[in-house]
Order: sequence, then structure tokens, then C-alpha cells
Amino acid sequence: GSSDAASCLLALNRLWRLNLSAAQLARIGLGLGADVPFFLLGCHAWVQGIGEQLQALQLPPARFAVVKPKIGLDTGLIFADPLLCRQTQAAIIPGFAADPYGFGHNDLQPVAQRLCTDVTQALHWLEQRGGRPRMTGSGSAVFTHMPQTLDLTGAPEGWQVRVCSNLEAHPLRGWAASD
Repeated sequence: GSSDAASCLLALNRLWRLNLSAAQLARIGLGLGADVPFFLLGCHAWVQGIGEQLQALQLPPARFAVVKPKIGLDTGLIFADPLLCRQTQAAIIPGFAADPYGFGHNDLQPVAQRLCTDVTQALHWLEQRGGRPRMTGSGSAVFTHMPQTLDLTGAPEGWQVRVCSNLEAHPLRGWAASD
């Protein structure tokens, strides 16, 4: 959704000849979702704050398996859950740089797993295939870095399983003037 919102902002900026800068679009985008400014930046980045503090960085090319169970999740329920961990120590770039595709964790994942057993099933399914999976955003999709090929056959009915690669730049990067 955030990538779509950023693409729409860029396209409307161009279509309507608004000539808004990337920073102006990012301020608008932040009101739509915390991840929108990241997609407007259009490259890999370290993101802090509520999505408004971005620092571009380089990442090596990689492939990922993404699994979306049949059942989805209501993001509002996750953020409203009293068991959601809200005291996680801030991450720092050097820790990320040491292992960019294995770094960190998702504080939303334990709550999502409790609310939606399909998230747990998808995580276990990828683990059984040799992955080190985590949940994306607020779920219910999960992913794993694929340094080698994994056997992704035999997913339960209704699950979507895709292999994808990271992009060096968003396809619409450069559609807004830089500041």
C-alpha cells in the first residue's frame, strides 16, 4: 500500500504538473503512511522516527521468498493490543551493516502470531525449507532472504508464494525534483 501511495503521488505530481519537490511529497506522504516517504526516496535507506528521517544506503542484490497466507490481519488490532512491545532498544546502522539481511526483528510479529495462526504456520513453513523468516510490516505476509534456492513447492491452498529480488531504485525515482 505504501509503495502504491508513493507511486500515485509521483504520478499525480507529474500528471498535474505540480512540480512539488521530493521533500514536499514526502511531507504529504507521511500523512498517508509512515512508509510512504521511504518509497518516495526511491532507494535503499535507513529509516528512523515515524518514517520521516531517511538516510540512503547501498545494499547488495538479493533474492527473497515472500509468503502471503490466505488470511490477512487488521493493522489497527495489532497496534491496539496491550501486549505489543513498545520499549525496543533503538537499532543502529553499524549493527545493520554487519548483516543487512539477517538484522533486527519485528515487534509486531508476536502479536500478529497470536491473532492469526496463519502467520505462525507460514513462518514454520519457510523454516522447514531452510529459511530464516520474519513477518513483513504488520503482516500477514512473511519473508526470508534466499542466499540459495529453496524448495517452495507444496504451500497450503490459498497461500501466495513469490520469489522476488530487491531493486536498486524505485522505477519512478527521479519523477520529483530533488531539494
